[in-house]
Amino acid sequence: MDRQRFRRAALATGLWAIVVGAGVAGLMGCGGNSNNNTGGVTPNSIISIVPGAFNKGAMAFSPASDTVHVGHIVRMQNNDGTSHVIMPLTTGGPNWGTISGGRFADYTATAQGKWGYHCTVASHTMSGELVVLP
Repeated sequence: MDRQRFRRAALATGLWAIVVGAGVAGLMGCGGNSNNNTGGVTPNSIISIVPGAFNKGAMAFSPASDTVHVGHIVRMQNNDGTSHVIMPLTTGGPNWGTISGGRFADYTATAQGKWGYHCTVASHTMSGELVVLP
């Protein structure tokens, strides 16, 4: 009987650890970007990747430059049929990651500054700027 109780307790503890771990992992994703396309969050600003964006430089994003405040959510909406990987030019800048065609990713502005970003896919010449005020 003691052995059976021990097994049940061990199973319950293991399941609890999985549930708590999943919750912590979910919360960790709230501060940076998310590529979930589920809505739910109202962005403070939306930047669109225009159709055929891969070779349009600064014209690949609409608007090409945007201004928000620390704590604001900036949505990158991919209106192109191609996936793009939108990364910062310098550490600390906006990182939307990979965004498939027709989907979006949200980024929460965490640091004041003028931040350049670009698409890192080979042969894509796409660049933009996000200005974050206090």
